[in-house]
Amino acid sequence: MLAQVAVNLILNACEAQPRGGEVRIRSERVGAHAVAEIADRGQGVKESDRERIFEPFFSTKDSTGLGLSICHSIVRQHEGELTVAAREGGGALFRMTLPAQEAR
Repeated sequence: MLAQVAVNLILNACEAQPRGGEVRIRSERVGAHAVAEIADRGQGVKESDRERIFEPFFSTKDSTGLGLSICHSIVRQHEGELTVAAREGGGALFRMTLPAQEAR
């Protein structure tokens, strides 16, 4: 399920910007958490929309508005957090933070 969240966020980032734009994917461990970031150089998410972006049926484009809501729910089911912020230099930055698991 978390892989589907990553795919959805990457596809959203690709669709948010002009052809040939940059999508940056980064991950790191921060203390007891694993953090993954997906960033684009699109128009970004307006500050007024950031509070609602994960609500069911809310969309800033021609879509059902369910994709990000489902992603948010999946991440929360895994005791994590999904947030959106403005990317420095323009665009959006989605950050998924989850409890880290030790390698087996």
